Amino acid sequence: MSYAYRLSGLKLASDFDLPGLMPWNGPAGASSDIVIRLGRTPARLEVADHVAPVFQTQGSNRYLLLLPGTGRMLVREGCEVIVEPEPGADLTAIRAILAGSVQAVLWHQRGFLPLCGNAVVIDGRAVALVGPSAAGKSTLAARLSIKGHTPMADGLCVIDASEERPVKVLPGIPYLQLWRDALDHLGIATNDLTRVLATKEKFLLEYDDDYLETPQPLAAVVVLWRRVSGALGIERLRGLAAVTALRDNVYLRRPARALARDAAIFAAVTRLVAAGVTVWRLTLPDDPFYLDAAAAELLTVLRA
Repeated sequence: MSYAYRLSGLKLASDFDLPGLMPWNGPAGASSDIVIRLGRTPARLEVADHVAPVFQTQGSNRYLLLLPGTGRMLVREGCEVIVEPEPGADLTAIRAILAGSVQAVLWHQRGFLPLCGNAVVIDGRAVALVGPSAAGKSTLAARLSIKGHTPMADGLCVIDASEERPVKVLPGIPYLQLWRDALDHLGIATNDLTRVLATKEKFLLEYDDDYLETPQPLAAVVVLWRRVSGALGIERLRGLAAVTALRDNVYLRRPARALARDAAIFAAVTRLVAAGVTVWRLTLPDDPFYLDAAAAELLTVLRA
């Protein structure tokens, strides 16, 4: 393996570079927890339990991702990813998939709870901002960062809800992914920023100087709900409503179900609520004008 990185405290070794990850800074002789290598993958799983258009699963520890024009990726046992690119495939696109859906599968296989969202440390405790694509999670995290609160995950927020320890958020990637219009609203120039993909107006806003290398206790989960019209508002969710909101924001719910993770996910989200992690719904009008007010409202409620 030519490259070594730190991923949420684990050592990841890769056959090719993954620029978005932090270099490994632990013991030089430490064994790798996760390995990403180039190699041959099967065209299909011989004894598949679940077959979908773009993925197949066998048991809980074999996941085959099929992406015509890009290649195939086999994820095994939560510790190995074999990548077989198609000839001429763009490695940038493969890296983006590894950072998102494939990483989420690894966390599912390792028994963690990956949520579709960001995490920001506010007053010494992590707050997860979750919701569907384009809900404004990264933009709100950037606004909170400007106010002095440290981001610690973007796009994929990994929760450790093990029974024997307090609920914590694992440290994620050291940057936020933001569209140009969001950066313009925040007053951040894109001249020196790296694009996520060459064909898209989405950029990486790095915060590696403030990167947190250790898990942080989880205080709250905020579900972003964007509406075309209406007022800004925040409300506490309790009981079944809180559990349902958390379950609905699990990253890759369908693949997770195919990997027989449903029972474990339900146990994890109920454990979050029972452990005192508060769950909120933040209603955001579809207008960047409300961003500052949303950040201020969120901080007021959480600190109360």
